[in-house]
Amino acid sequence: MKKHFITLLLLLTTGVLVSGQSADPLVSSCISNAGPNAKYLKDFRIQLGKAPATGELRYKAQMSLWKNTKYRFTMCNSESSQGKLILTIKDDTNKQVLSSFDLKTGKTYPYVDFICNRSGIYQLGFDFTDGQQGSGVGVVSMVK
Repeated sequence: MKKHFITLLLLLTTGVLVSGQSADPLVSSCISNAGPNAKYLKDFRIQLGKAPATGELRYKAQMSLWKNTKYRFTMCNSESSQGKLILTIKDDTNKQVLSSFDLKTGKTYPYVDFICNRSGIYQLGFDFTDGQQGSGVGVVSMVK
């Protein structure tokens, strides 16, 4: 009886763990790219067509971030994307506090770390470089 109970418990535990994982391989891959010391919090799936003109980032979301917490934002592209996924973070005064794209060098970073200095609602803006079309995922993790 004890043997059957342990087997049943293991099967239930395995079922719960498997159902909690993402079915999207791009999301799963991006979560693993965040690193072993990063705890997954949220993902944003982005799919955009070509922009008529480059300007403000087209996909926007808000997220509450906490003071004295280190966050890692990881951006991943699908193979069919023409541009690279970029991220900009703005605070409640609409001031840019972080970007994964360096305007001076033109370099795009696959992830950026952010140590939050003030709790609040932050605006996350995603787009693809040069307004290109593409699909990708942005993963937010907390770094231990």
